[in-house]
Amino acid sequence: MTNYIKSECYRLFYTKPIYLTALILSGLTFLFNLVLRLFDRYTPDFAYATTSFSYSNLVGQPMLYCVAAFLIAAILYEGENKNGTKKNSIAYGISRTNLFLGKCLVSLFAAFLVLIPVMAVYAGSALLLLSKYGPVTLQDLLMEIPAVSLVAVSAVVLGIFMLELFEQSIFGILAWYCILFGIPKILFLLSIKLEFLQTAALWMPANFFTNLGHPNMQVTTKTCITVWDTGAGMEKCLMAGAIGILLFGLWAIATLRKKDN
Repeated sequence: MTNYIKSECYRLFYTKPIYLTALILSGLTFLFNLVLRLFDRYTPDFAYATTSFSYSNLVGQPMLYCVAAFLIAAILYEGENKNGTKKNSIAYGISRTNLFLGKCLVSLFAAFLVLIPVMAVYAGSALLLLSKYGPVTLQDLLMEIPAVSLVAVSAVVLGIFMLELFEQSIFGILAWYCILFGIPKILFLLSIKLEFLQTAALWMPANFFTNLGHPNMQVTTKTCITVWDTGAGMEKCLMAGAIGILLFGLWAIATLRKKDN
């Protein structure tokens, strides 16, 4: 597996997709802040050209980290079934389980490499172009990263597994979305009537990262209260992510071992 990871890291650094992804995401964040600045300059009484409003778009939607992390994993591996790369790796004696673990590690490494420039451009352009005003601060933005980190890792683990499980990538992507977003929302709606489901529903990140599943999660132009503001809230974020990694990882390994046998 070590040789496989080395070859994937080589591919990561010597092909264009990851660089283009980092460039596009960085460009979009800069463009967003630039548009706010231009609106402020040419539109009277425009109230949203502030760092607070800019940061709130990410602080108020923590699951965007999961989407971005899975996007990077999908860019790296969604075409494997078409080009035969996976079949070649299996033919060389690499088990599906080891392929899965290697892809998870490489995807997480790639996501981290993309995160650094994108967040630097996002925060830097906001500070340079916008008024430093409002309840959402740079500290809120930076503290969101560790709070969401393990949840994003679990999203990548699930995403790689779904891409491995389904021959057609579109079905893997749809399954990933349903498990990470659809099922939690359905469970939350059911828990309104069925109280015994509430505990499970409110431990799912797609629920407690919103003001529906966590009444203290309120990120607006006038207030900024996040789940991770308190020690208990941060602990819940990390524990939920760790549970997701464990559950999705064990599910994937058990399923892929059956395929190997």
